[in-house]
Amino acid sequence: PRAGRAPGRTGPGRRVPGRPGAVDPPTDPDAERGELLGRLRGERERVAQQVAALTRTFDEIVAAADLEPPDDEHDPDGTTAYERAQVVSLAEAGRRHLEDLDRAIAGVADGSYGTCERCGGAIGTARLEALPGARRCVTCAASGPTGRSTAP
Repeated sequence: PRAGRAPGRTGPGRRVPGRPGAVDPPTDPDAERGELLGRLRGERERVAQQVAALTRTFDEIVAAADLEPPDDEHDPDGTTAYERAQVVSLAEAGRRHLEDLDRAIAGVADGSYGTCERCGGAIGTARLEALPGARRCVTCAASGPTGRSTAP
C-alpha cells in the first residue's frame, strides 16, 4: 500500500524520495489486496501461535501449583498468582488481537479495510502497517470511546 491511500485503492503513484519528479507507477489493486491478505494472515498465524503458547504456559503454572501445598509458605510473595495473572492478561490481549485481525481480513474481502469505523475516513498506511487490525484513524483513536479528545 502507498502512504496516504487506503489499501486496495488505485490512483496516481506516490513521489519517490530523493528523485524529484519521479513517481512509483500505480499498483495493481488485486496484487496489492493479495499481498495485504498474506501479511494479515501471517500476522494472524503468529498471534495464534503466541496465544497457544501462553495457554500452555498457563496450564503448566496451574499444574505446578497443584503439586505444591496450598499455603502462603511456599509462595509468600504471590509469584505464582502474579505469573498466572500476567499470562492470562497476555492471552486475552492476544485473543482480542486475533478478533481484530479476523475483522481486518473480512474487511479486505468486503472492501472496508482501511476505513475508519467512526468517521469513515482513510486509516493511514503507516498506522495499518504498525497495527494491521486498526479499526480507527489516528484522530478517532485519540478521541477515545466517547468521541472526546483524550489529549490534555
